[in-house]
Amino acid sequence: MQLIAILAALGWSFLQFICLFIATQCVFGLVDLGTSKPSFYQKVMMHAVMGAFYSLFILPFISLGLFYFATINIDTWHELKPAIWVFATWCGGLFAFFFLISITESSVRLSKKRKKYRRTHRP
Repeated sequence: MQLIAILAALGWSFLQFICLFIATQCVFGLVDLGTSKPSFYQKVMMHAVMGAFYSLFILPFISLGLFYFATINIDTWHELKPAIWVFATWCGGLFAFFFLISITESSVRLSKKRKKYRRTHRP
């Protein structure tokens, strides 16, 4: 059982490394996201996006720690559930990050269109 647990821990480490790599690629979604004068709604959305972005970096480490802690003296496989739930939370955080960033980008695009329309259609 211990050998299987060690191999599972190595596989879990590789999975968390892939999750961390995906999280580092999400930084490119933050490039050119804001405006020069954001509204209150855009500020709130930007903070939500940044919170989801930071959680993408923190959760793989927490999941890895929980998995390693559970594999030491493992008796049954249900002891690994907390690490799996943290991984599921990371997947939810990734979805939330993409969802929030798409809403924020559409809001910024809409405000830029309104600003451009106001400049060109002044009386």
